[in-house]
Amino acid sequence: MSEDEKCGCWSTKAIEWVTQNKRTAGIGLIVFLAVFGIGNLQMYHYSETVAFCGQLCHEMDIHYTSFMESKHHNEHVHNCHECHVGAGLKGFLHAKLSDGTHDTIEHVKGTFSDGRIIEIAEDSIPVVNSNCIRCHNEGYTKDDTHLPAVATSMRKISDGVLKGVMCIECHAGLVHPHMPGDMFKAYTEMKKTHPEAKIEPIGTYKDVECLGCHKNTTPEVVKEWTMGKHAKKGVTCDGCHGNDHSVIKERAGHVPASSCSGCHEKEYNEFKHTKHMQGRVVVKVAGEEIGTKQLSMSLCKDCHRFSIIRPWDEAGEDCGSCHMGHVFSKEQASRSTACEKCHTGGAFPDHSELDLSPDSSHGKMLTRWTDRIGHKPACQECHGPEKSHNFEKINVVPERL
Repeated sequence: MSEDEKCGCWSTKAIEWVTQNKRTAGIGLIVFLAVFGIGNLQMYHYSETVAFCGQLCHEMDIHYTSFMESKHHNEHVHNCHECHVGAGLKGFLHAKLSDGTHDTIEHVKGTFSDGRIIEIAEDSIPVVNSNCIRCHNEGYTKDDTHLPAVATSMRKISDGVLKGVMCIECHAGLVHPHMPGDMFKAYTEMKKTHPEAKIEPIGTYKDVECLGCHKNTTPEVVKEWTMGKHAKKGVTCDGCHGNDHSVIKERAGHVPASSCSGCHEKEYNEFKHTKHMQGRVVVKVAGEEIGTKQLSMSLCKDCHRFSIIRPWDEAGEDCGSCHMGHVFSKEQASRSTACEKCHTGGAFPDHSELDLSPDSSHGKMLTRWTDRIGHKPACQECHGPEKSHNFEKINVVPERL
């Protein structure tokens, strides 16, 4: 008897048995479906647990351990799915069918011998980002202004297209190991116990790597950038500082004004022809004129920052003297305090140019115009009219900026 005949025989006998024992067959089918359904339900619930994700596959050990030890393992985040599964049926099916199938195949193939090299899939990054926003929008945050600011921050990707900043680009290594962000997180912890130790990064880095590292090493700088207009317009770290960390370190993070001129050409050209930029003669020694460009003493450099010659910047330009920090606020630079910190203060206030005492020319003018226009005019309302960066132009009738 052939195999096909044997199969046909067994099928016929099975049908005959079911026909003769309908009640028993029906009960058996119900029991089978119940066991199958309960088994699948239990498997589904198990697949929702951290243990399923982290312990079933040996390559996930490091990610499982890091999550269990992180602050994100709390009453709000119960399992991996809170972060890695998108909202709704679409998110569920993507995680279970697309990601799940891919991960199972890679596990069987033994692709990941070292779990540290596992990185989240590109199409899953927006899922994690949206879950960060969803959770922290529910009030689990210390700063209510941070998320709205990040929502308007943009960066340029390789083809020049502007793209929104995602949470995990700055908060790299927050839960799972991530390089280089995680390396610098460990570095900052090491510095607490070994302050004399040094680990200097070398090489070139792109914008998201800068953000990932400096979120741990200089978090206030990253936050300032996020809150400023540069972030909204897509000007990232490497856009101003360049991507070579050795050069950045040599310059102590300083950005020459020539780098700013690429975007702010009008302001740069106005400013570079002024005495702020060209410098002034301050003393004659043995018949030789010494100007502000040669004032390298620390006390002098506090005020004479503009035209100091540096090995890598003979022009001595410094937009950051007025547009301070990483916010680069136009409003801040438009206040009198931007001028007064050097012209009335500094290390040697007795030789400052600006005398605001009641009997001085500036003091009398300030009192007169304050009474006339109803507010204390800023220096820039008279010097540098019409928002010019040439502060040697003078408008004696101040107007609001």
